[in-house]
Amino acid sequence: MKNLLLVIFVAFSLSLSAQSERFKKGGSTADKPTEQSEEVKPKTQVNPEKPKSWTDKLIFGGGAGLSFGTNTNIFLAPQVGYQVNENLVVGAGYMYNYARWRSIWANGSYQNTDFENTVHGPNIFANYSPLESVFLGAQFEVLNHDAYLYNINTFDFDVENRWTNVLFVQGGFRQKVGKKGMMLLGIRYNLLHDQYSPYGASWAPIFLVYF
Repeated sequence: MKNLLLVIFVAFSLSLSAQSERFKKGGSTADKPTEQSEEVKPKTQVNPEKPKSWTDKLIFGGGAGLSFGTNTNIFLAPQVGYQVNENLVVGAGYMYNYARWRSIWANGSYQNTDFENTVHGPNIFANYSPLESVFLGAQFEVLNHDAYLYNINTFDFDVENRWTNVLFVQGGFRQKVGKKGMMLLGIRYNLLHDQYSPYGASWAPIFLVYF
């Protein structure tokens, strides 16, 4: 019986020794941690700025005026511009001006009168900014209006409806409005001004706003 217990004890000791030796060597391959592959991070893609479409380069605006009373004046001048670049804008528009005067200043006092005229027609323009706050340009108009021609036989004025060309050179100050809009404040001069011009003077102020 003692011999049998001795054999069992020896066998158990050898088993423990074998197990200890296996763990010292790191155990089985199944127990070894697998080496993880290095995680590849996706590259951040930088989206290049998309070029502006032609519609993004359009600006809308122009000028307008309205007055009622003894004298009535309705002025509308819508325009559409295209920004060729940061400095150059070209475009087209249409001008409508209705005016009626019942009293004018003449010979040192107000004189009663009854004058009525409608001026309208298309225009094209170009404005260039050599500096951020300055603009120079030109505007060509073809205007329909009533021209008052003095008749030496009747000693009175005859009314003649006609089309007249107008060529303005212009310049002044420019102020940016929003991302692409602007406000123009300046003066213009009509190179084709004569006695039949639809404008009362060769010089005219400019106040235009675009968005």
